[in-house]
Amino acid sequence: MNNLQKNNINNDGAYTRKKAIEILVKILENNKPLDNAFEESTKKSSHFSKLINEDKSFCRLLISTTLRNLISIDYLLTKFLSKPLNKTPLKVLMILRINVAQSFFLKTPDHAVVNTAVELCGKKWKGLVNGVSREILRNKDKAKKYLNESDKVPNWLLRRWKRDWGKNYDEIVTGHLNLNPPIDLYVKNNTNYWVKKLNGKKLGNNSIRLFTPGLISNLEGYEQGEWWIQDYSSQIPVSLLEIQNNDDVLDLCAAPGGKTAQLISLGAKVTSIDNNKKRLFRLEQNLKRLDYKAIVKNKDIRNFSTQKTWSKIILDAPCSSTGTLRKNPEIMHQKKESDIVSLSKLQSDLLDTAWDLLKEGGTLLYCTCSLEKEEGEHQIENFIKRKKNSLLDKINNNEIDKKLNVSGQNKWLRIFPNSLNYEGGNDGFFIARIKKIT
Repeated sequence: MNNLQKNNINNDGAYTRKKAIEILVKILENNKPLDNAFEESTKKSSHFSKLINEDKSFCRLLISTTLRNLISIDYLLTKFLSKPLNKTPLKVLMILRINVAQSFFLKTPDHAVVNTAVELCGKKWKGLVNGVSREILRNKDKAKKYLNESDKVPNWLLRRWKRDWGKNYDEIVTGHLNLNPPIDLYVKNNTNYWVKKLNGKKLGNNSIRLFTPGLISNLEGYEQGEWWIQDYSSQIPVSLLEIQNNDDVLDLCAAPGGKTAQLISLGAKVTSIDNNKKRLFRLEQNLKRLDYKAIVKNKDIRNFSTQKTWSKIILDAPCSSTGTLRKNPEIMHQKKESDIVSLSKLQSDLLDTAWDLLKEGGTLLYCTCSLEKEEGEHQIENFIKRKKNSLLDKINNNEIDKKLNVSGQNKWLRIFPNSLNYEGGNDGFFIARIKKIT
């Protein structure tokens, strides 16, 4: 099939936008993670598989851009709609949302935005969609003013970040607005070769950053298992465990498996446990592609019974993931402040369970991709208080990449978005290393 035929399938872009709306509904109305919703919707569609790669990439970019700027977009729409957003038909609202994303963030030509919108809405809503779309475009300066003056993240997050991170507040708030954040890869070996082959930038000994958008599975080396996706911040915890060849390591809450793969690549024998079957299946598929082997168990570790103990354990605990908004912008529309309370209770239980599985003299590495103190600093302070045989093992600045701007005042490691002095920033992260003493 040639590109002309494929463009006919897309009907001048209407199909791509229709698919984007379908996926946005799953994310915003059904709380599906972006990656899952995109994968489910596109794999089931024979039409989507026939699109050219540029159209597939645009669909993904349109979805993520709409989510990343949704609070600003909705604020703008309240100024142009006569009814409140919750009284506006969902189909109309979604079309108008992607219209604003295209016009003001993706710089799509006005005629393409309006024409595809009218085609998507059907006869019933044609007048409303056409009228509002053209009114916004006729008042672009006013629309830009509304976008600029609006909040960028939910109020409950703004309030917390201002309270907890005053000095870093601005960088945190703007850290997720990267239109098309880069992808970080961890390569098995021959890093310089893969930097050239994939047209990337070298971040570290085994780390590459890619700035070119596109489907990852189409890149050279993917099918051959030469590398895997793993954000730069997520690579740091394993580097702080001083892994030796044949070390026996327990990876808790291990899926989708980046840290498991990283441990194996360093010579460790890994037991990976996770209670989410779908995510664990993804871990197993990743290991198969990489030709790596691990002991994999589908268990809730709070109910995991074994006589064995480990000298090195990683607990990457389930969390609010507020440090990952640049790549997972749906999180700020799905999480609530009350989730922090329930998640911190779960993390506390998981820490206690992990501690029982740790040998005396062993090391527990706790981490989350959250910016919330209840899931990081406060969690570890409380743990140390209740476990008299625990000792914080200070993470020294000489253990950390010099490109990473972090404070050396605390015994743990707090990483903010854009702590990495490199184009594209990084995910926010918290890491603490704890020794079990006699």
